[in-house]
Amino acid sequence: MKTMFKYDGNLGKEIRCSGAFIPKDLDKDISEVLKSGWINTGKKEKQLREKICNIFNAKYSVATTSGTGSLKSAYSAIGIKSGDEIITTPWTFIATNTAILEMGAKPVFADIQKDTLNIDPKSVEEKITNKTKAVVCVHFAGNPVDLDQLRDICRKYNLPLIEDCCHAMGSYYKDQKIGSGELCTFSLQTVKIITCGDGGFVTTSNEEYYSKLKKSLWFGIDREARDGSLNVDPFFDYMPDTLGFKLNMNDITASMANIALEYLDTCLQRRKYIGERYRDAFGNFEKVSMVKYHDFNTPNYQIFPLFVEDRKKFAEIMWENNIHVHMNNRRLDQYPIFGGIDTSLKNVQYAEDHHIMIPCHYEMTNSDIDKVIDIVTKYEKI
Repeated sequence: MKTMFKYDGNLGKEIRCSGAFIPKDLDKDISEVLKSGWINTGKKEKQLREKICNIFNAKYSVATTSGTGSLKSAYSAIGIKSGDEIITTPWTFIATNTAILEMGAKPVFADIQKDTLNIDPKSVEEKITNKTKAVVCVHFAGNPVDLDQLRDICRKYNLPLIEDCCHAMGSYYKDQKIGSGELCTFSLQTVKIITCGDGGFVTTSNEEYYSKLKKSLWFGIDREARDGSLNVDPFFDYMPDTLGFKLNMNDITASMANIALEYLDTCLQRRKYIGERYRDAFGNFEKVSMVKYHDFNTPNYQIFPLFVEDRKKFAEIMWENNIHVHMNNRRLDQYPIFGGIDTSLKNVQYAEDHHIMIPCHYEMTNSDIDKVIDIVTKYEKI
């Protein structure tokens, strides 16, 4: 299909929808780990956990192999088992909810808010039954959910709240840094704000959860409880009293994460600049609209979703001008593993029909940003 216009500038460079921030000074730290002869979980991993607690105002943290592993360890820490139900959002990456299935539990989907794409607290409360064991929320696109309302509901029904913060590293809810809550899961996957190739972490303010998180990462054993003495059979002196997995982060990965975290503020500042440029440019458009950003929150612009009238035409125009756009999410209840579409979730359907993601990442140049704004503006005026 031919579109009505072409961009006047340089079309030779593609503007990718996402990018990986890789610090140039990774080599030295990784080389140090390799030369040490200890590449499994060790000093670097411990340094990382200490750094995470300091940055995210968290009492405790554990480092994991992925954001998915973080979710699985969090579900384990609150005792999720077969037959339990967790109220969750269908508007998220699939891992939020496949990790529930892996625990033998059932995801129960609440609707989302049409303007933020975050889980709707009112819908959450409507879904609570005597089988409900927890609520999980996702700070979609790094735009924090209404934590006050969700926490009130969870306290009312004595339910733990898990925050899936895989989009929200560096975001703030009011004056609270995301990650300072009761149980928060993060990802360090390639396209996140910062990355170590793949990895994740969990923060918690709850000492009991922390104890269970540590056991969940390594076969039901708290590695830190060992006294370091020679022991030919660690499973004898430290008999697992719970089911654990193999989710501990090694020191090679941790060394990368340690360096990457030093650049977190740099990456956040760049994304803030891009996000605010977009918000200024598209604020009064009619054919293109944005999610609602509350003034009391600070988003990190992990991704930048739009709602468009004719998504197919919009995508064709953007791609023809070498600007990558994607549907970052699909409604998860449509997949057979989750039981089929719930037609009562009206706002999820609106998102399914109209949302699309435009480029927003550290590697974008000012010229890239100008070009994206120019082409979106031209679509608006067609």
